[in-house]
Amino acid sequence: MVTHQYIERYRNTAANEQLLADQAIRFLYSRRREEPGFLLNALGSGLVTDALAHWQFDRRLRDAKRVIENTAHRLMIRESETVDGFAHMTTLRDLFERQIRYWDLRPLPEASDAIVSPADGKLLPFAAFDRDALPIKSKFVRVDELLGGVNPWRHCISSEGRGQPFSDTTLAPLCGVIVRLTPDVYHYTHAPVAGRVLRQQTIEGRFHSCNPTALTRFPGSYAFNRRVVTVYDSDVHGGSGVGFVVQVDVAAMMIGVIESRFSTHRYDHARQIAVGDFVPRGAPVSLFRPGSSTSIVLWDGHRAQLSRELVANAKRRDLRSRFSDWLSQPWVETQVAVRQSISEIDAQASVRKEFNHE
Repeated sequence: MVTHQYIERYRNTAANEQLLADQAIRFLYSRRREEPGFLLNALGSGLVTDALAHWQFDRRLRDAKRVIENTAHRLMIRESETVDGFAHMTTLRDLFERQIRYWDLRPLPEASDAIVSPADGKLLPFAAFDRDALPIKSKFVRVDELLGGVNPWRHCISSEGRGQPFSDTTLAPLCGVIVRLTPDVYHYTHAPVAGRVLRQQTIEGRFHSCNPTALTRFPGSYAFNRRVVTVYDSDVHGGSGVGFVVQVDVAAMMIGVIESRFSTHRYDHARQIAVGDFVPRGAPVSLFRPGSSTSIVLWDGHRAQLSRELVANAKRRDLRSRFSDWLSQPWVETQVAVRQSISEIDAQASVRKEFNHE
């Protein structure tokens, strides 16, 4: 079995990930491809995704208490983190869509301008300066394809100070993170910054797997999959003050719905986000229903830089990551918690230097 390792941020130690259904995913994505074949298109359809999700998560359990407790134990899901415990749960969907006491267990950083992780998951950092510097651009997907028509940087300022139309080659320094949610983690996403919603759009698509093997063998999945793109303007009163920030929640296999669950106080009175809403940093904004999925955050690298710790972790050569194997250079995930800082404001630091190829 091919190993996939990541770094546990709190302990700064390496860990091996047990990828669920890995053999099946390796079979389905058994050869590199730019376009999905008939079988992958069928499995990535909404109809199949809904059917698989219903069978996996909604079927009646003969002994719900035992199954839920055993599943939670196997996946190391802590009942003590949940709002209501396991007693009321009757299906696996209840377990995977659990609410947690994030206000106690996932504290926000003190720095009001820190961008925070949108989810619990395994994080890959990236930065773009030219055609060859950005793995998500050159290997996964072009940024314009990912965002569709919801792009606040269409006329960004280039490094020479001239206003130019947005394209792969005229990006201002663009920073971001890819947070991969696995089926065991908390499946709400939260706002990465405080700011006013300029736009939100659902882009329809397929439901391909977010397993590392699937991502490396079918790099276009982020642009193929259904996704919700939210643009925040953080340069408003009470905002984080780091410019435009974009959050892209990407659906995946057995994730048929990304449901809006915006709430300004815990999970109370959850509703659909509307353009013009002011969203506090770290507030819940959506729920993946359920399975594995991805949340991507993009921002202007002139305004905030990637956490040096996350960049250093990504460049470690002593771990075996499938992303590193695929790129033939280090690109290692770090396990992060929702609402944990992923950026820093430091005019002296250089993201360009950190991401130069060695």
